[in-house]
Amino acid sequence: MPVQSPSPQSAQRIDRGNRTRQTILDAAATLFADKGFKATGVRDIAAAAGVNQALVSYHFGGKGALYHEILAEAVDHAAQLAVTADLAHADYPERELVRIFATAIASRRHLAPMILREQLDPEQLLERKSLTKMLGFMELTEAVLEQIPLRKGARQYDPQIVHLCVVGPLIHFLVATRVREAAAQKVARPVTTPGLDEFVDTLGDMLSHALRPPNEGSN
Repeated sequence: MPVQSPSPQSAQRIDRGNRTRQTILDAAATLFADKGFKATGVRDIAAAAGVNQALVSYHFGGKGALYHEILAEAVDHAAQLAVTADLAHADYPERELVRIFATAIASRRHLAPMILREQLDPEQLLERKSLTKMLGFMELTEAVLEQIPLRKGARQYDPQIVHLCVVGPLIHFLVATRVREAAAQKVARPVTTPGLDEFVDTLGDMLSHALRPPNEGSN
């Protein structure tokens, strides 16, 4: 039996609902970055999004689900990019991995400061659902480490440490970029303010040289 297309009225409702949902996600990410998860209430999110508080509950159920959805977007985006880039067959998958993580984290402007703020609060623990989802990032890192030739010492590295050595600098770079741009105008000493692509290339090269046998990490 053929599937019927939605009526114009239904399509408009779906489109309107998707826009409202995205507006709520944007507002929540901004508030989580500015105030932190605990200090942000559903009422705050609704006010920032310009919607009725009931719509936040309707679309997400609560702020915990909102936080999870923002993180899940980034993880799913990274997984899609890995497939598109054919990460399993890339010549230098570790460099492509850095680019994939950078693109996924930078895709939502407030994601990096949102993550950083929660890391500064030792009492804030992600829900099990979000923690499980975030393992998707780790699984990409582990897959890359399994497919590249590793130098002798690198074989002893904990994949989680390698993962932190990639994601940590990316988050810090995205948060610190505006600070460095402002500092460059106020101090006499030159302040390097690289673009994201340049930073990603440098970090990818450093990762290759740290992991691969001598001469394997060079183009």
